[in-house]
Amino acid sequence: MSGDVLIRVEGVSKKFARSLKRSMYYGIFDVIRDFLGWSSHSDRLRPDEFWAVRDVSFEVRSGECLGLIGPNGAGKSTILKMLNGLFSPDRGRIEIKGRTGALIELGAGFHPLLSGRENIFINGAILGMGRKEVQRKFDSIVAFSGLEEFLDTPVKFYSSGMYVRLGFAVAAHLDPEILLLDEILAVGDESFQARCFNRIGEIRESGAAVVLVSHNMHRIAGFCERTAYLQGERLRYLGATKYAVAAYMEDVLQTGLDASDGDGRDRAGVYGSGRIRIKEVRFLDRLGRETREIQSNDPVVVRVYYSCNEEVDDPVLDVVMRDSAAGNLFQATNRDCGLPLGRLSGEGCIDIELKGLNVNNQIVDFFFAWWNSKHTELLDWKRHLKLRVVGNPGSSGRMTFAGEWRHRPGPHGPLAGKE
Repeated sequence: MSGDVLIRVEGVSKKFARSLKRSMYYGIFDVIRDFLGWSSHSDRLRPDEFWAVRDVSFEVRSGECLGLIGPNGAGKSTILKMLNGLFSPDRGRIEIKGRTGALIELGAGFHPLLSGRENIFINGAILGMGRKEVQRKFDSIVAFSGLEEFLDTPVKFYSSGMYVRLGFAVAAHLDPEILLLDEILAVGDESFQARCFNRIGEIRESGAAVVLVSHNMHRIAGFCERTAYLQGERLRYLGATKYAVAAYMEDVLQTGLDASDGDGRDRAGVYGSGRIRIKEVRFLDRLGRETREIQSNDPVVVRVYYSCNEEVDDPVLDVVMRDSAAGNLFQATNRDCGLPLGRLSGEGCIDIELKGLNVNNQIVDFFFAWWNSKHTELLDWKRHLKLRVVGNPGSSGRMTFAGEWRHRPGPHGPLAGKE
């Protein structure tokens, strides 16, 4: 791999205390130890401490974009903060060569009572730009953010998306040799995200190193040659992005399977009033067999079993399907599909027929919610099973979600299509 090493992380570990009181106590104690010349770092956890990152090593070279992926709490943002100097590691070593720009926390460095114009200068100074440099780049920063109309508005009135626009616009004009980006870019709208990633491409072409944290696997696959997959505060995989993403998605699927009792029952309990409960969900293939995997463009029936704790008038079942990039592929209710339920009681199931899923090699999340007739009371909610959709070389490329919804009252009915 060509290019100079701009970021070197060697055996880095970081621990935190779970409570603020303990954190402050340990912090004061460590400062005193450092002042006396005693090491404040230890491999042992003190009471109420936990490892956020443990024994992580990687390098990032000039012109490279390294992805950081993993579940929430795996330590991705902690690593970015250590790279940016906000935290120091408790063990290991970090070497940074070059000017660093970072967008890690929403609104970091902004004063809420000052205007966008004033905060551009403040944020620029925090990132290491002199006043003359900010003045020279000011018009370009404002144009990139698209906030000309709100430039003299206090930023406390900005939306989260406007915060991101202003923060990234300043960071991107730092002309950094190292750019650190957290999932925060997901807050912006599509057109702004496109501008951001075009700018990231320009920064990379200039020879900068980029570290990108994201849960959007499409973004990671599109921008990162190599990816580090963090799991349980440790580095599980470091290498080619396609293998890192595959390992991550495999674990995501397994987590979904482990969260059920083997028959699709959710252990998470009831979220809502509980007047109707989602008992289990099954995926059925074209032959009516239960499955967790289908071919792209194959039909599938989603069967949702319910149980009413009391009679409910005209409830609404809302179903959402999302791909691994957290984009909605399908959303509908029984009403949308011409299936009024009337007065519901007892047990039964709803069959949702999806005639074809034009999704290749994805793990698809299904979300289910029962509402009252006016959509003002949540009765139950589940982030339930995951369905793997594998590539089908003979698929037609058609995207068809239209299908019949059927209500089967009473105890568990026959499999779909097997009357």
